[in-house]
Parts: sequence; structure tokens; C-alpha cells
Amino acid sequence: GERCNLRCLYCMPPEGVPLQPKENLLNAEEVSRLVQLFSAKGVDKVRLTGGEPLLRKDLPQIISSIAQDSTINSVGITTNGITLSRQLPTLVENGLTHANISLDTLQHEKFLEITRRKGLKQVMKAIEDACAQLPKGNVKVNCVVMKGFNDNELRDFIHLTKDLEVDVRFIEWMPFNDNGWNKDRFLSYNDMFQMITSSDFDDDNNNMTSSMQGLPPFRLERLVDGPNDTTKWWQVPNYKGRVGFITSMTHHFCGSCNRLRITADGQLKVCLFGSTEISLKDAMREGASDEDLGLIVWAALQNKHFALGGHGNAEGIKKANNNRPMTLIGG
Repeated sequence: GERCNLRCLYCMPPEGVPLQPKENLLNAEEVSRLVQLFSAKGVDKVRLTGGEPLLRKDLPQIISSIAQDSTINSVGITTNGITLSRQLPTLVENGLTHANISLDTLQHEKFLEITRRKGLKQVMKAIEDACAQLPKGNVKVNCVVMKGFNDNELRDFIHLTKDLEVDVRFIEWMPFNDNGWNKDRFLSYNDMFQMITSSDFDDDNNNMTSSMQGLPPFRLERLVDGPNDTTKWWQVPNYKGRVGFITSMTHHFCGSCNRLRITADGQLKVCLFGSTEISLKDAMREGASDEDLGLIVWAALQNKHFALGGHGNAEGIKKANNNRPMTLIGG
């Protein structure tokens, strides 16, 4: 779905986004058909995003239909977590295996500032509940890092991994339509890492500028990444969870990326940063066979740019300004 119950600054413009009528969106049967099409070609992981997927009333039905495909071994959602605790038992019962929870601050006032809504308490409970009800290692917290907003909480987020089997991922802020991206507020992977591991960023009065809780630097150990991972994985020794960095802007992983996105209105995007879209929904509704759909997907993949949608770098993406807002793509 396209709807969301938060208004995160980096995800959508302050006035919100124009929503399409329900009939323009993929229905549950169309989602199921596309999953079967892609699973027959080797896809074994499906993640439902948004907007906010928990706002869609038929989400349990969609998850159940995906989970019944024997070739799919991972059925996940990306959610803001606001209503996750209430819905989680039903979703797990229907086959949910993974949850990515978006959270950019551990401070109530800053949560209200970034999301334009209240709800931090519910999100923190959702993280704990997800860790308890989903398989070990299948819960991630996604944090978009912005200089001057939450870079003083990096160590605080890592502290979550001490006793919870949760993966915390720091994401380089990416430019999308009207999301206020600014190179002066961009914080790179290298700078994040230094702020986490070095005392050079702490001032002479022992104020931890990378921790509002006063946590000292952490020592991180490098872990082995998967062959198509979008994340560089690290861990604090003896902590239960992991720490990851998604470095799309400074150390892109386009050469090994095997992700495809289908928007809520059925548009295929072969690259997160590309503006080219092909409507699988229209093709299905005009009577296309599965073979036809497969040829459409193949043709789209042949025209994929090598990196970053062909824009070169973050400033090129911002200058082009021809993509959707993130909330209409799906994170």
C-alpha cells in the first residue's frame, strides 16, 4: 500500500503524497501471481513494504499466500512498528519470518520531530516483541543517519544489540524526490564508523558526541557478508546482535545487487534510484500470460544501468529529481 501513519522527513514531503484509488493498486491475487512468477525464476525472498504495510487489512492473507510457496524461504515486512505488537501474532501465524523496523532516534522529542507523530514507546515494544516471536537473527532496526539530528545516538543504537538478538543497520541518507536531502547533513559510512569507534569525536569535557547516554567508543569486529548483501556487517564482541552499514552513496554495491522492486501500483523498478518503471499490473489486467510477464521483466533487466540508476553519485540523483518519494517506492 501507499498509505502511512507517519510523515518521516526523509521519506515524504511535509504535505504528504497524493494517494491513488484502491483499484489502482495491486490486489492480493495479483501480488500472489507475481510472487509465483518470480519464485519460478529463482526468487526465494519476499519483503512487503509501503507506505506502511500494517495499514493494509489483507496483509495476513497476502503473507499466507506467499508463505505457501515452497520455494520462498523468507517472508518479511518493513514497518515503522507503530501497530506491529498488536498484529504480530497473526502475521507470524500466517508465515511471517522477518521484520525490518524503521527507527531513527531513541529520544521522544526527536521522534516527534522526524516522524511528525508520537509513537516511540510502541516502536520500542515492537522491537522487543519481534525479537521474542520471530526466529533468532530475523529482526533488523533500520536507522537513516543525518548529521546534526541523530549522529549523537550512534552508540546508543549499538547498545540495543547487547542483550537483544537484533541487527541495527545505519543507512546513509539517500536523495529522493522532495525529501530535503542536503550534502551538508549527509554522514558517510567512514565518518559513522569513526564516531562509533574513536574518542576523537568526544570533546575535552568528556561529552560523548556520538552518544546521548554517555557511552564510550565501541570496538567492532568485521563479520562475513553474504554474496548479495547490501549491508557491511560488524559486531561488538560478546553482544547478541550485529551492527550493519548500508553504504549506497559512498561504497555502492550495485555490482552484486539482486533486488527487484514492485510498487504498490504494480510498477517494476529494477533499481531503487532509477526513474524507469514498467507496469506489470497493466500487463496482467490486459491479459498478459506468465510467459509475457517474464519477457517484460527480462527486457527491463537488460536495460538496467550499472550503478545508482545511471546518475553517478548522490548529487546526481538529487539533481535529476525524477524518482518517486521513498514512501511510494517501498523501502
